[in-house]
Amino acid sequence: MAEAATGFALIMGTVWTVKTTQRKLFWISAAWFLGWGLIGAWKAFQRGLKLPSFRVAFLLIIAGVMVAGGLMALAGAMGTLHGLFGGKKPLVHATSYLLWAVIQQFIQQTFFLTRFEQLTRSKLHACLFAAGLFGLAHIPNPVLTPVTLLGGWLMSELYLRYRTVVPLGIAHGVVGMALAVSVPDSIQHHMRVGLSYLVYPR
Repeated sequence: MAEAATGFALIMGTVWTVKTTQRKLFWISAAWFLGWGLIGAWKAFQRGLKLPSFRVAFLLIIAGVMVAGGLMALAGAMGTLHGLFGGKKPLVHATSYLLWAVIQQFIQQTFFLTRFEQLTRSKLHACLFAAGLFGLAHIPNPVLTPVTLLGGWLMSELYLRYRTVVPLGIAHGVVGMALAVSVPDSIQHHMRVGLSYLVYPR
């Protein structure tokens, strides 16, 4: 429990501090989760790695693509569809966001969810706790907070069933990019969370 509490405190500290402190906390957090990730990978290697079937991976990614397509179609009908923000080229931006989404799923599922599963001995409670933390990490964004709460629960349920991170991360990334181009920036503030959401220029 102390490990999960420390990890979450690092995340919240990172998103709720100014840039100078935020940068330091970001690298401390990265080192923390990387260290525990390597320990988890070593234990998984000792137990014998088992990759998900191609069919499972394909279906998870296709489900994400379908949800993203629905969001963009709705945004197109409402007239809110717009391009990706930022100075990066769209392909570079999309690729980096997909990688970040995989990392988020790695942290949520292999770090938080597995610890809650051991602590509560209940898959449902573990999923709800992991989803709750995922949603809290996206406060006060009015779009991402409810989406990550619901999506975090669904992703956790799928992880416990299939024990795979990368396809879930890709699906997460595709849906996230769809939200980024579907919801007006005046509402989602370039998908920012924490302090950066509040100081976003209006």
